[in-house]
Amino acid sequence: MVIFLAIISVFVLVFININKSNNDSMITNILGRQRMLTQMMSKDVGRIYELTTIKNENLYDKGDETNIEEKLLKINKELGEAKDEYDKTLGTVEKGYINAGSTKINFKGALPKLNPILIEHQKVWDIYKNSIDSVLRENHNSNNYLQSIKYINENNEVLLNYSDTILNQVLNYNNKKTLSIYYTLLFFIIAVLILLIVFIRRAYHDLLLPIRQLSKGVSNLRVDRNSVENTEVFYEVRQVFNELNSLVGLIENLNKNIPFKDTLNYIFNSFSAYIPYTYIGVALIEDNGSSIKASYAATGKYHENLPKRVLGGKVSLSETSLRHVVDSGEERIIDDLEEYVKGKPIKEYNKILLEEGIRSSITFPLKSNDKVIGIIFFSSKDKNVYKTEHIRFLKTLANSIVLSLEKDILMQDMVISSTLALAKLTEERDSDTGEHLNRMQTYAKMMAKFLSQEEKYKNIIDRDYIDDIERFAPLHDVGKVAIRDEILLKPGKLTYEEFETMKTHTTYGARVLSMADENLKKHGRSLFKLAIEIAEGHHEKWDGSGYPYGKKGEEIPLSARIVAISDVFDALTSKRPYKEPFTFEESINIIKDGYGKHFDPHIIDVFIKNIEAFQNVYEGFKVNNLL
Repeated sequence: MVIFLAIISVFVLVFININKSNNDSMITNILGRQRMLTQMMSKDVGRIYELTTIKNENLYDKGDETNIEEKLLKINKELGEAKDEYDKTLGTVEKGYINAGSTKINFKGALPKLNPILIEHQKVWDIYKNSIDSVLRENHNSNNYLQSIKYINENNEVLLNYSDTILNQVLNYNNKKTLSIYYTLLFFIIAVLILLIVFIRRAYHDLLLPIRQLSKGVSNLRVDRNSVENTEVFYEVRQVFNELNSLVGLIENLNKNIPFKDTLNYIFNSFSAYIPYTYIGVALIEDNGSSIKASYAATGKYHENLPKRVLGGKVSLSETSLRHVVDSGEERIIDDLEEYVKGKPIKEYNKILLEEGIRSSITFPLKSNDKVIGIIFFSSKDKNVYKTEHIRFLKTLANSIVLSLEKDILMQDMVISSTLALAKLTEERDSDTGEHLNRMQTYAKMMAKFLSQEEKYKNIIDRDYIDDIERFAPLHDVGKVAIRDEILLKPGKLTYEEFETMKTHTTYGARVLSMADENLKKHGRSLFKLAIEIAEGHHEKWDGSGYPYGKKGEEIPLSARIVAISDVFDALTSKRPYKEPFTFEESINIIKDGYGKHFDPHIIDVFIKNIEAFQNVYEGFKVNNLL
């Protein structure tokens, strides 16, 4: 994980450095041009004075009058254009930004220091600008004309100095802004490393060390098996040793870099001989303690359908009896669930539990540093099965897995933070993509969820798959960080060569994510499989006419096919620099036109089947001004 974090950090730092260099270059070009325009205006005024003097004093050869008139007209035009360009750029600088082609560079944070300079600059420029207007329109023999030329010549150097000062101030601000980002990223990396060190130390002292000491003590007992083998005491001791061996196995798993769901499955399979559970569920506290979400499950043949029905569900904690478990930090036992809910308004989750065969349960809070971060449920298909010794043992299990759960949550948070950071890189360069990422993420998750209910995909799309679609859909265009601004932000149609360059964002994004995933695999994890599929394949088309590889049909990964329709649907219904939004109905018709050509026909069928749900979400985006 540390290596993965380092790769992402280096990637972000390289991008920031490239972006800073580009910005510095554009700032220097634009504000440096102000200096050039000042010199050009002064030079043009001098040339106008020279030519008008020659003309008025008849100091030219016969036949050259037309040539002098043409030169004056040309210089007058250049002078007017230079004045207007200078004035326009100065106007944007005073607002805290400059335009470099289609790129807008903001430096509003520099205005507090710039404003005193800009005020003095504006005073000089107002008179300078009026003097140029006077040169362009006044009688060349007038006193006002001569005074204007004098002012321009005397204040040319003043404007040059102001331009240099503004350029240096803006470049300094850009440097400080970049350093601030560097330090923030560095602080984040250090904070994560500290968390990992603390976690490892706690794991050693709270779990590994006690188990080693216990094992050492057991090995010193030297029980004489022949003298007790046929007694009841021996069987009790043997069961204790079996339980201990399973606990040692659990500790070994906790020290491996494996996902928490695998740890939960190990517990389910290893301890069912001693504890009469048939289902284990874990729910996490979310939204600052106000809600609880069913997040993990392990089950066998008795409740195979239960995880599909409950995982991902979230309810307000205050609406459940679990509030007492969280507040008190004590376990709760329900010996007979049917009796427990009798005479009460039955909650949806209890209804599902009963329908899926759950009849009793023990619930424990999962604590970290005395703070409840979740709840674990050991449930059974039978009533009245849990005894005092079960409570003691299950409490030990619950306490043991908290560290593994915390590690999994930490890793997920880091992955989510990293993926969001990657997605934001593109968003920062193209402001039109910001809300697009959120909207298409929502559509993609909905599509995956609806597909999971179809016979064709019910054994392919599970809760983890849906979560990964939600997590990684925003990374579909992450490769665009490698595309030059003049192509990425071009408002018009791309040329053939520009489009060929644009198409490389798919392979570049997949390559970057693959490098990160390969390093994670060295440490027993693989997190970015779906992200790689999405980045590489979301522009492939069902009929094989897409890019980068011209894949067709089910050669295209399912994840990429889901994101493709979600991406296009949102692009159609939202406003872009080059188009107004299509209506919902128009967008649906365009999607239908891609049936079996651009899009997977089965996914289109499911999309149309659930069109009302998508329209409700679309209308919600409109109402909240998110479209």
